[in-house]
Amino acid sequence: MADGVFIAIIIVEALAILALAGVLIAKNMAHQKIMSKAQEIVQGKLNVEDIQVNGSENMSAVMASAFNSIKSNLMTFVEATKGNVVVLSDAIDTLSKSVEANQQGNEQIADGVSAVAVKASEQLDLVKENLDIIEENGAKMDEIDASMKNIKKVLDDTVSVCEGGLQNLSSYESDMEVVTLDLNNINEILNEFNDEIARIEEVGDFIIGVSEQLRLLAFNASIEAARAGQAGKGFAVVADEMNEMSVKTKEGMGRINEIVKEIIDTSKQVNVSIKTCENRFNESKDTFTIVNKSFKSINQHSNKINDKINDISDKIDVIANNSDLSKEKAANLYDASIAISENTREIAAASQETAAESSQIGANVDALGNMLTGIQNLLKQFSTAVVPIEKDRAKKVKIAVMSMLDNDFWYGVRRGIYYAQKELSDRNAEVDYMICGGVEDLDSQVRGYVENCIADNFDAIVLPGFLGGANDQLKEAISKGIKVVTYNCDCAPEIKRVACFSPDSQCAGIMAAKATERFLNKSGRVGIIYGDLTVGVYTERKETFENYLAGNKNIKIVKCVESLESPEDTYNKAIDMIKTTPDLDVIYLVTGFPLDVARAIVDTGSIGRVSLVSFDHSKEIYDYIKKGVIAAAIGQDPFGQGHDPIISIYNNIVTNSPFATDHIACRLSVVDKSNVNTLVDA
Repeated sequence: MADGVFIAIIIVEALAILALAGVLIAKNMAHQKIMSKAQEIVQGKLNVEDIQVNGSENMSAVMASAFNSIKSNLMTFVEATKGNVVVLSDAIDTLSKSVEANQQGNEQIADGVSAVAVKASEQLDLVKENLDIIEENGAKMDEIDASMKNIKKVLDDTVSVCEGGLQNLSSYESDMEVVTLDLNNINEILNEFNDEIARIEEVGDFIIGVSEQLRLLAFNASIEAARAGQAGKGFAVVADEMNEMSVKTKEGMGRINEIVKEIIDTSKQVNVSIKTCENRFNESKDTFTIVNKSFKSINQHSNKINDKINDISDKIDVIANNSDLSKEKAANLYDASIAISENTREIAAASQETAAESSQIGANVDALGNMLTGIQNLLKQFSTAVVPIEKDRAKKVKIAVMSMLDNDFWYGVRRGIYYAQKELSDRNAEVDYMICGGVEDLDSQVRGYVENCIADNFDAIVLPGFLGGANDQLKEAISKGIKVVTYNCDCAPEIKRVACFSPDSQCAGIMAAKATERFLNKSGRVGIIYGDLTVGVYTERKETFENYLAGNKNIKIVKCVESLESPEDTYNKAIDMIKTTPDLDVIYLVTGFPLDVARAIVDTGSIGRVSLVSFDHSKEIYDYIKKGVIAAAIGQDPFGQGHDPIISIYNNIVTNSPFATDHIACRLSVVDKSNVNTLVDA
């Protein structure tokens, strides 16, 4: 029994010793890990993963947390300084050029002051001559004005005469109308008279016929009287008288016919004369109509000329007034020219002083440039990113880069791209940067840009792997020898890119799951907002998060919704999830736009009840972590994602050496309430 107890005690003591040894070994391993990472920082290698130590109260965890904060702050400072170096360098270049231009301008001003003095003297003479010319022009204008007034008077008289002539012509035209009407009436009367005479001639012919019959009767009576003898003697006398009367009647009527014919002939001549007169009157009427039109035209033109002369007269008045003003201005200019001449000496002195100050500013700019060079040399001691090799290619290296710019993550990427451009600015290299924007035409933008890169014979194209709308164009580019590098996530397998720079999406999902587990203290309800699962990074972040938490029975994923990956839709999906999911503790955001989900939590009054686990770091995200709106945020090294692919492909092209691996993982880090207060933001 005693031996059994003794053995049990020995076993317990042995187990205790083993447990203590395990703790010491674990602490020693944690210390070794911390020391190893610290040694890397001493060597200037800042781009290392955070140290992950279990627990939060032991000395190793405190040291690891402190180490992570110091490393993160130093990394943030270096990357922010690199971004500021780009801005400061550009500002110095601009300022240097400005100072140089200012100095040259001052020298030109100093040289030009003497010329200004000479020109000012010449200007005085010219102004004096101009005053004399203005006075002479004024006198001439007065003469022109008098002449124009005389012309106006003559034209006024001409207009009056024309108007009188037009009135007389109108009266004469009316008289001509009356005469023409009278002639027409006379002609009609004569025609009627001719008709009456013709009827008289017909009566004469009738009477002649009757006399002829009387003559025949008388002749027959004479014959009968002769036959009767003495008894017919009286009848014979009557017959002779009738015969004689018939002869005289015939002779009289013949005379009357001759007179009638003469009257008819005369009447016809009168008709011809009247017709001729009528034609002449009509012709005269047409002529006077033309004359009337001519007078009217003369009158109209005279009125127009009169209007023009009035207009010219008004303009002459304006010119005369302007001449007076010009004379006054010229006098003022004369006074100003005297002042300019007197101030020229002061300008020369001021120009000399400004030139001296510009020289001092130039010296300060040079000193600032030297300081910037020192900062750049200091930054080189810290290895936060890939460094360009000290070698150039004879032929210019042309690299095309694309990025989004629709949330905070991409602004960090842009800083990395700008710094890479700066690092390669003194190399024989060109880095062309295009910011993609807009969801609807995004694919067409990328296709068009890749096609331009092919046409311009670029050496490499660097783009986020999810921009898959230009796969055919990328295949064509690769077939023509253009190297394709992706970052943020990988592209489709059929695109034979040379390398991919992206975070380990599976590791990122696990880190998010662990951060969620720590925040919930291993018990709670989680909702997931995810994006397009054809994008590999979203799928891996979601699946690894779900798989890790599946091992914890006390944490349940109660809802999953897909977002259209826009700020508005992400915000609306978060609002809906909070309102429709009771007892929701955490929202895990697989995509971007964490600030919109944080705003949804605030707007629904859910601070302290619902928190967010998301990706990317920024000042606003740090503020939300401090307020308890965001539980944890996984950093993905946006600066490195923008910078490293460019420098790496440049080194690859210049050295013609392959990448050590075709997938380069970017640094991941976690910020939560345990370390947010020790961090600085860029």
